Amino acid sequence: MVKRKRFNQTDLLRRLLDVKPVCKKCGKSARQIQLDLHHKDGVSSNDNWRNIVIYCRACHNDLHETVPKKRKL
Repeated sequence: MVKRKRFNQTDLLRRLLDVKPVCKKCGKSARQIQLDLHHKDGVSSNDNWRNIVIYCRACHNDLHETVPKKRKL
């Protein structure tokens, strides 16, 4: 598994002021649930904001077809 990059909090907050902090798939907001950043092109080093999409953790896991450790099948 690839270790997820930690974004600079200042840059992240500045960017979130420009967009709605909601999951692109289900619409849940940052006030409701933790949100993740997803790289559209799959290249984690490409941090161009046009390459970033916001998903909640559940939708992000669904996108990658992964199951969190806490949610075992």
